[in-house]
Amino acid sequence: MRQFASALIALLVAWATPAPFASAQDSLRLVEQDIKAGLLYNFLRYTQWPPQGQAADAVVCIYGRDPFNGRLNPMAGRTVNQRTIEVRIIHDYSEVGSCSLLFVSADERSRWSALHAYLAGRNILTVSDYDGFARDGGMIEFTRVNSRIGVRINVDAVQGANLAVEDRLLRLANTVRTSTP
Repeated sequence: MRQFASALIALLVAWATPAPFASAQDSLRLVEQDIKAGLLYNFLRYTQWPPQGQAADAVVCIYGRDPFNGRLNPMAGRTVNQRTIEVRIIHDYSEVGSCSLLFVSADERSRWSALHAYLAGRNILTVSDYDGFARDGGMIEFTRVNSRIGVRINVDAVQGANLAVEDRLLRLANTVRTSTP
């Protein structure tokens, strides 16, 4: 009985200590980024680019700070739809031309309007996790509802870039329609 009481006290002390809570929060963040990384792969898999706009490689670009902390690196060298995946971190508009999928870091939200205008007419799938990205003309937005990661797709923006998202992806997402410039 004494061992049980000691173990229970140790468990309560460990539970009440703030450090494990911070560690648990960090673990949840790691899991969230792993899920998003997997979803980015599926976005490549279930999006169709026009034949003339499709490069030999599927280039995943992160615009700004890398919120995935290198978790996309294992994708590099894999294939999706018979295209080899390449991962790049970019910081300037001039670097987006070779991107198939462009993840816009939430830190770059203030630059999205200008970047969006620069991307007009290009076959680049845009993705971000800042709130309102899809309403602001982005194509795919990661959402969070009740601790679950979801997806919001701006169908008009996708069509405006001459891309097509397969129905199996659309069924899993909330869709929004906005007119694109």
